[in-house]
Amino acid sequence: MATVHIPALLRDLTGGAEQVSVEIPPGEKITVRQLLERLSDDHEGLLDALLYDDDLMPGIAVLIDSDHALMGLQAKVEAGSEVHFLPAVVGG
Repeated sequence: MATVHIPALLRDLTGGAEQVSVEIPPGEKITVRQLLERLSDDHEGLLDALLYDDDLMPGIAVLIDSDHALMGLQAKVEAGSEVHFLPAVVGG
């Protein structure tokens, strides 16, 4: 299982859940895109909320096990990983 932490603005799509689990067999790795596709099976609208023009929505960063996933949707996730989708912080 991988744990996905859901930003507050998207929790209405997960029934209010702050985190959800995605089944990943031990020893297997999947991409962030595959992770989102699996999530969208149970949480309709989540994929659309995080993607734009077949890529991550501008201003959304992905962290896997506290590391910024520079490969975005192609970054690898494995069982036991913690994934965060962080919206950009703006201000001045």
